Amino acid sequence: MRVIGRATLGIAVLVAAIWTPVALAGAPPSADSPGKPGSGAPAQPHIVGGEPTNAAAYPWVVALARGNSDAAYCGGALVAPDRVVTAAHCISGYPAGSVRVIAGRTDLRSNKGEERWVVRYWVDPGYESPIEGDDVAVLLLDYPVPYRPVPLETDEDAYQAGVPATVFGWGYTSEAGPTSPVLRSAEVPLISDSQCADTYEEFDSREMVCAGEPGGGVDACYGDSGGPLIASGRLIGITSWGSGCGRERAPGVFVRVASYADDIDDKLD
Repeated sequence: MRVIGRATLGIAVLVAAIWTPVALAGAPPSADSPGKPGSGAPAQPHIVGGEPTNAAAYPWVVALARGNSDAAYCGGALVAPDRVVTAAHCISGYPAGSVRVIAGRTDLRSNKGEERWVVRYWVDPGYESPIEGDDVAVLLLDYPVPYRPVPLETDEDAYQAGVPATVFGWGYTSEAGPTSPVLRSAEVPLISDSQCADTYEEFDSREMVCAGEPGGGVDACYGDSGGPLIASGRLIGITSWGSGCGRERAPGVFVRVASYADDIDDKLD
């Protein structure tokens, strides 16, 4: 299987380093290898089958941009006024001062909201690639932002199959693109661990959770990596990897936040 992480070309170097049969949520796959569920490396997501939404209603959704670019290559979730949780593959290997966080901005073409630089970050020490798990990072901003953070999910009982969850991002709106300059969201039900394991041999229920419609059509996509998966008003997942975008019987794979809540809390002091 060829899976891709769900970041955009902004992390092309990182994606090249882990490019195997699976795809990451942040970098698009090449045109000549479509990928399908099975075994291999991670694929990258963007919001497919969703709809435009307003950052004012979800003030904890942020975009990650490289340098002075206003294009999002990944997303994140504000968990404290000066801390953002995202996917490790969105930041690992980058100098902290090269990444900007854009908060409170629905349309990335506008100048609304707040911008902050990442001055330091923590990546889970077990992280090597998204499909191997531990795809979680905490970013420290140079100054706080005036927006409400989202609470972390800590209860394993929250990960029941069928629970409705919402994914957010500025990524691709279809597997072939383009990205969306406007924040989008989509509702995706959680999928049982056993069903996800039947689809992806790399799936680890201790660290990951799957979400998506069985028939496809709704998913995160390239550029949505690191963005939040929300259920009952809490951060339940972090967009990590998958096989293509919105394919039938190929759900998105997310970091299981409850498994990392204690580690994340340690970085909020």
